[in-house]
Amino acid sequence: MLTGRCWQAARAFCSVDSRRKKILIVWHSRTGMAESMSRALERGARSCVEEMNSLCEDDGDEVDIIRKRASTVGVEDLRSSDGYLFCAPENLASTSGEMLEFFHRCYYPLFDVSDVNNPSSTKYNEISSILGRPYGIAVAAGSDGSAAANQMKRICTGWRLAPVQEPIVIQNGLTQSAGNILRKKDCSDKAIEQCEELGGLLAATLLL
Repeated sequence: MLTGRCWQAARAFCSVDSRRKKILIVWHSRTGMAESMSRALERGARSCVEEMNSLCEDDGDEVDIIRKRASTVGVEDLRSSDGYLFCAPENLASTSGEMLEFFHRCYYPLFDVSDVNNPSSTKYNEISSILGRPYGIAVAAGSDGSAAANQMKRICTGWRLAPVQEPIVIQNGLTQSAGNILRKKDCSDKAIEQCEELGGLLAATLLL
C-alpha cells in the first residue's frame, strides 16, 4: 500500500504528463541480506507505481524497474535511468568492494567536460550528466553501517543527485565474530517494510 509521503505524490500524479521512465536498482550482497533488501526496494517501487496508476482514468505512466548486480552495471545504465536505488553491505567499515568498484568505474564518465584539452582554462567546467535525479541508499550492516552510508552518500552528492531521504541502515544485531559475519542472513519484517517504503518513495518522487 501507499503510505506516508507516497500519498502526497499520488495526489498530484494524474495531472502530470505521462512518459516512460526507468528506475535502476544497483545492488551487491555477500551473505544475502542486502540482496533481500534490494528485492524489497523493487517490490516497493513496483507496488507504488501500480497503485498510483490505479488512481488515474488513463493508463498512467509506464515505468521500467531494473534491478542489476553492481558488477553488471555500466555508465549507459545510469545515464538512461531517471532514478536510482543503491543497496550494498558495509564490510570492514566501508562500502563492499564490488559496489565501490561499480562507483569507481562509473563515476567520472558521467561528467560532461566543456574543455577536455585545456583543463587549466577558465572555461573548463564539469557537469554531471545525471544532475538532479532522485536516489535512495540502503545499507546492510552488522553493528554500524554509517561509514558505508556516508561513503555512498558522498559519491551521490558528487554526481549532484537528489536524495529522497537519508540512507536506510539495517543492522543485523549479530556479534561480529568470523562465523556470524560470513553466515547467510535474512531481513526482519521491519527491515523489509523500510526498504519497500524507500522503493515506493523513490518511485512516487520520480512520477511527480
